[in-house]
Amino acid sequence: MEQSGPRHEEESFLIAGNRSWFRACFDFLFSLIFWAYGLAVVFFFVSATFGLHNGLITILHASFHTADQDVRHLVMLAFGIFLLFYAILYINRVYNKKRFGILQRRTYPPAVDNLELKSLGLMDPEIIEKLQTNDYIVFETNPITPLDRKKP
Repeated sequence: MEQSGPRHEEESFLIAGNRSWFRACFDFLFSLIFWAYGLAVVFFFVSATFGLHNGLITILHASFHTADQDVRHLVMLAFGIFLLFYAILYINRVYNKKRFGILQRRTYPPAVDNLELKSLGLMDPEIIEKLQTNDYIVFETNPITPLDRKKP
């Protein structure tokens, strides 16, 4: 039997939606507003950190009652917390390597042969042979015998 892997079939996984043009325009505008807000926040932090000034930053500082130094302290605090967590996780990684050794990836079990499949008694030997030789089989009923009613 072969190992699991991606299927190479001619199936399309795209979902075609039927939205109205009003809903599509509303979604586009809503998304555009949030992208603009995100860019304004990033620009606010970058300009405060590096001391860049323009009209938008002056308005934002006045509306938030902040100064460049306040934003720099916030950025430095966030960077310090990031470094602290990074150091803790790095120390934990080194500890785990020393304690448990290098990570060993699991390997696939060896291939199952027909004798092992027949010894389970869950399928008729003829069906097992068909599954091994044919590429495509359609069953009318489930060929696997339930565990509570094993065949002799």
